[in-house]
Amino acid sequence: MELIIAPLLFIGMVLYVAYPLLWGETKAEPPPEAPPTDRQAVLREKEDVVADLKDIEMDFRMGKLSSRDYEDLKSEYEERAADVFHRVEALERKKTRKSRA
Repeated sequence: MELIIAPLLFIGMVLYVAYPLLWGETKAEPPPEAPPTDRQAVLREKEDVVADLKDIEMDFRMGKLSSRDYEDLKSEYEERAADVFHRVEALERKKTRKSRA
């Protein structure tokens, strides 16, 4: 009896494991992502710049950056942040003009 049950269990196990490979169960691919709009790209850049500024501040407080490096990086990223914030404001103004029309 054991000589019959053992091979049947083995064959069942092999078929269970190999089923997706043998019968080709395919998963539906997700639809391709739409390219980000200008607004989404600018908002993403805003988040990145703010996170970078926080990282610079933390690195300085932990002693990983010298005062000079900190000031250089901080001023560079603050300029980038100002530029990004101006672009966000311009997009907001553009959006409100379109909604009024």
